[in-house]
Amino acid sequence: MAKLNIAKLSLPLLRLWHAVLAGGFLVAYLTADEDTYAMHLFAGYIVLAAIAIRLLAGIFAPQGNLWRLPRPSIGGTLAWFGRRRGRNPFFAWFAVALLGFVGLAAATGAIADFVTWMEDLHEGVAETALWVIFGHIAFVVVIYNGRRIAAWISQRLSGGGLSRNGREVVR
Repeated sequence: MAKLNIAKLSLPLLRLWHAVLAGGFLVAYLTADEDTYAMHLFAGYIVLAAIAIRLLAGIFAPQGNLWRLPRPSIGGTLAWFGRRRGRNPFFAWFAVALLGFVGLAAATGAIADFVTWMEDLHEGVAETALWVIFGHIAFVVVIYNGRRIAAWISQRLSGGGLSRNGREVVR
């Protein structure tokens, strides 16, 4: 019988967790009116459970594991600016901000089920979390696709293009 390799499963499980968290937040955000409130509650509790799982896994994950919680530092970030090598430290800062704001939105939502005056706080934190999510998406797009996008825009502005068969043509 083959032995289960946890290290090989870390990335697929982290991607699955990310999809559950993102999907749960999106469903909760889009169903926040009275007609779909049951779905909003269900999605919110899914988000809360996903955050709790991530925090617990991150606390107990060994050093170097993908599930380990990020530990950003100002000193490390400033040092990175000096050398511009290695993983961008803003990934860790965004991870902490996202876990914090999305987790706080889910927690205040769960509390607002019983303490109704928390609803306004819950809505405000959820709106803030949405803007942090937009910032995260923009950051990831720029980091991973920035050079390709810049080259594509530069090519289009200089008059280059693609032919119908997908090959580059200079006009």
